[in-house]
Amino acid sequence: MIAGNVSYFCPVCGYVGLEDPPYDDVGCSSFGICPSCGTQFGYDDATSAYADLRRLWISKGMLWWSKAQASPSGWDPVRQLQAVEKGINVRT
Repeated sequence: MIAGNVSYFCPVCGYVGLEDPPYDDVGCSSFGICPSCGTQFGYDDATSAYADLRRLWISKGMLWWSKAQASPSGWDPVRQLQAVEKGINVRT
């Protein structure tokens, strides 16, 4: 979901569309959950590096995680993943 034309990027799977930034300017986590990969910022990533969480998501088939929020029309997890690995933001 995008709030007022501003969206944020998941550092694990590359999903662009988080309502809040995963972390604020001083590093405090939002405890939000990415609807794409299911990472909860400040919880899952407290004990695992982004790369480890990314490998886990890939090993499970890069499926859309959220049951409450449908994937965006035309959602492409491969394209999304390529973007995060290159460090760029893409819109689906």
